[in-house]
Amino acid sequence: MGDYGDVFMRNKDAAAQARTKAQNRATVLQLKLIGQSHPTGLTSNLLKLFEPRPPLEFKPPPEKRKLPSYTGMGQFVNNFAEPGDPEYAPPVPEVETPTERRARIHRLRVEKGAQKAAEDLEKYDPSKDPNMSGDPYKTLFVARLSYETTEHKIKREFEAYGPIKRVRLVNDKNTNKPRGYAFVEYMHTRDMKAAYKQADGRKIDNRRVLVDVERGRTVPNWRPRRLGGGLGSTRVGGEEVNQKYSGREPQLLSAGPPRSEEPKIREERYDDRERDGDRERKDRERDRERSRERSHERSRGRDRDRDRDRDHEVDRDREVREHDRHYRERDRDRERDRDRERDRDRDRGRDRDRYRGRDREREREHVERSHSRDYEREI
Repeated sequence: MGDYGDVFMRNKDAAAQARTKAQNRATVLQLKLIGQSHPTGLTSNLLKLFEPRPPLEFKPPPEKRKLPSYTGMGQFVNNFAEPGDPEYAPPVPEVETPTERRARIHRLRVEKGAQKAAEDLEKYDPSKDPNMSGDPYKTLFVARLSYETTEHKIKREFEAYGPIKRVRLVNDKNTNKPRGYAFVEYMHTRDMKAAYKQADGRKIDNRRVLVDVERGRTVPNWRPRRLGGGLGSTRVGGEEVNQKYSGREPQLLSAGPPRSEEPKIREERYDDRERDGDRERKDRERDRERSRERSHERSRGRDRDRDRDRDHEVDRDREVREHDRHYRERDRDRERDRDRERDRDRDRGRDRDRYRGRDREREREHVERSHSRDYEREI
């Protein structure tokens, strides 16, 4: 049996073994030839990477051109503009400042608004408006309403002065959003008068409203606020002249007739109840008294609620102050106790150091005495 560890015994094909040996000899011979051909031992393809580039082509230097010499500018001085000539100082273009631009835009807006108001005023005729129906002498104008106020809420608030026939909340024609004012038509003229006198400045949805009579169909040549008219003084000018309180503006005796005076009422031929007997008149007086009592009770209830809330606020503030004072006193006592403990610890440390010093002195004296005794014995 042969030795399986022998190299030639691993591959039993003799031809394959001979071919492998011949390739190894050729490789060794080629490496020897390469080493003899170039001292670095690199192959031809690697040597081509290190070959130098061809030399640059020789070019003669460029010829210098002869330029004209520098001359002065005295011959051109006569062509310059003089101080009196128009070309000496060109016109400065006018630039609009931000303030002027804002003023111009405001002026254009005012002119455009006035033109639009004049066009709308020609078409304004409240007597032909299909939305304005009913008796104008029984209708109230309610302004400065909240945009969230509904017709039901307005009717509920103004029913305290008498039965209501109709409530119309005015909305924008384009967006269908409320404009902030409404018209309330009562069944009787007396109820409209009571509401005109008592409901002005009343709070509805946290806003104090303005109550006035309808003037579009009762006052000749009347113009609303959107067309440049109206009686309000909240947007007259600056903060010094604008009205800042709720309700109708105060009437001045020296200024002539009041501007917010209700128009003169025609002969009340539409109301037959006022021509009845004393029984109906007594019923009206009784209803009016009841409505006044209900309004007074409601106002008194609001006052009581306001006083109760104020008392609760005062009690709560008092409790908070007592609580704060208690905690401040407790913190002050704790701080005082900490200071006392700190002083007590400091005194204990001082006493401890004092006792330790005394013990050291006694020990030193004892050592000295023992040394002196030993020394005397040796002597």
